[in-house]
Amino acid sequence: MAIIRPFQNCDLPGVFEVWIRHWQAARQTPPVSVSILERALMSRNFFDPATLMVGLADGQVIAWAHWFLDESDGEVAGDESEAADTEQTPSSATIAALCFADEPGLAICDQLLKAVEENLREVGVTEVRVGTVRDGYNGYAGLAPIGHGIGVPVSDARTGSLLSRSGYTVDRTIDRMVVQTSTYRPPMNRSFLQLRRSTRLDHVPVLPADSRVAAAMSHFDIESHSLVDHQQQQSLATCGLWMGDPEVQVMESSKAILSLTHLEAHRYDGMPVKIDPGVEMGTEACELTAEQQFLISTLVQSLSNRQIFSVETAVDCDDRKLQTQLKDLKFESAEQGKQWLKSLS
Repeated sequence: MAIIRPFQNCDLPGVFEVWIRHWQAARQTPPVSVSILERALMSRNFFDPATLMVGLADGQVIAWAHWFLDESDGEVAGDESEAADTEQTPSSATIAALCFADEPGLAICDQLLKAVEENLREVGVTEVRVGTVRDGYNGYAGLAPIGHGIGVPVSDARTGSLLSRSGYTVDRTIDRMVVQTSTYRPPMNRSFLQLRRSTRLDHVPVLPADSRVAAAMSHFDIESHSLVDHQQQQSLATCGLWMGDPEVQVMESSKAILSLTHLEAHRYDGMPVKIDPGVEMGTEACELTAEQQFLISTLVQSLSNRQIFSVETAVDCDDRKLQTQLKDLKFESAEQGKQWLKSLS
């Protein structure tokens, strides 16, 4: 008889085994080990075993699901007190991972998902999404094969089928766009030539200002890159670069993630840094300025010297202009994913 209960430490090897077998069924073989999974998730100070539900048969883990209250709800960022946490009523949550192994896992996956939904109702959640997008909050960023977060990859057809028959609908579609650095030649036009003569690139290592984000991204070396005008000494554009910390070894050090979304951060000396390229994802006006495009192309060209050979980012498929601009910068669509939504009310 199948049992569904919260995670226990002894479940870690089984959780890892299900992770590998689940993604192998989706024709992906992630370079992940038990210790990598533990460093990315279970060892983080915000990890709550009650939010990771496991399904067991004959004492063996055959399926599991991991959920989080969304950032603006029960998980309060910054230095606010625990008392403030309990006063808020969460309304939405995200199931960051939903994995099941082979036929036994398939047989229990519907039951597992219903158990998770019941747990969410009990804490007041009325809306649930499945799949993280541009995740820098839950610890999954950089963990293969999810990467920066494109929701549930289209290749994971079994999860898509489960969600569809359970009343979930596709809320958004995300493209994972990748560029190779070793053979990269940046595009050139009159604006780029002028910027090449009048600007320089600066970068500085930073730490996220939000304590939860800092914990979730502690397996990254994060840099803020700026395009600076020579004469005015003024920043014309910024972007973030996330590189796998070689000592933690969650994401391969030969890869990097280009962050096109806002991040409040500070330098190691405590001075504040605002990483904000001004790109508001999911809007009709979502596009890069000429300065931002030049910054990204010049940055990508420089990374092979640092033994970083691929850079990826996640873009909403509705952001057509941004997609076109990134393709002009030699990025290619490598994979597509979907974030699913269901109302629990």
